[in-house]
Amino acid sequence: MDCLKPLWIALSTYSAIPVPQCGWDEKSLARSFCFLPAVGLLIGAAQGAWLWLCWLAGFNLLLRSAVAVAVPLLVSGGIHMDGFCDTMDALASHQPPQRCLEIMKDSRAGAFAIIYCGVYLVLDLGLVSEAAGLPGVFCLIFTLSRAVSVLSVLSRKNARGGGMLAQFQQPAQTLLVRRCAWGWIAVCAVVMDFCDLYAGTGALLGAVAAWFAYHAMAERRFGGITGDTSGFFVQTLELAMLAGMALGQAAEIARFALCGSF
Repeated sequence: MDCLKPLWIALSTYSAIPVPQCGWDEKSLARSFCFLPAVGLLIGAAQGAWLWLCWLAGFNLLLRSAVAVAVPLLVSGGIHMDGFCDTMDALASHQPPQRCLEIMKDSRAGAFAIIYCGVYLVLDLGLVSEAAGLPGVFCLIFTLSRAVSVLSVLSRKNARGGGMLAQFQQPAQTLLVRRCAWGWIAVCAVVMDFCDLYAGTGALLGAVAAWFAYHAMAERRFGGITGDTSGFFVQTLELAMLAGMALGQAAEIARFALCGSF
């Protein structure tokens, strides 16, 4: 059972899936980051099952997309969306970095958190309705977003120097965790492009754009990353990859249209 402790820690912390409870030690904490993308894999599996059911039952596009938006929140327990809302509260305040960190730490949800959560879900619904027709790419973005988030945590300064993020960040500074993160990313990238070259490439380009935009923002507005901004990153990564998928599909349609006109 000890060999499964890192997996149980990852699932108990970053998902709402019931798992055996175990004690936390530094070695298990370090290796738990290797299994964070596995939470995304479970979300992708749930999405695939739902899309298959929709195909069998002939459910309409709105119902299919609405449940697909809800699945990641239900499986993850909303932990990343909580970070997104806290971060948006801080960003919308336009305060200095130290004050922004204090706002994020406040457990109460401000008006901007509610507003931008609503905006996010509406955008997500629209993009999912475009992307869910390519399940091979769509179902993997949840794994890829978490693998990229692990690299972010390992490569950036903790703005607080403590908190829940530090519990995982400091022990995880190992070559094993970095190799695992890159392994997850490589497998996701290859499979996504194999499933659909245009949509897969669009999703990967969306992830790259989100990486640079997020880290520039985090450094400028907070002086580094926190657990909340990491949750914000996972959510915005998924939105950016969905947008990239939509643009990739549009590019593919345009190419066929141009080729057909000659």
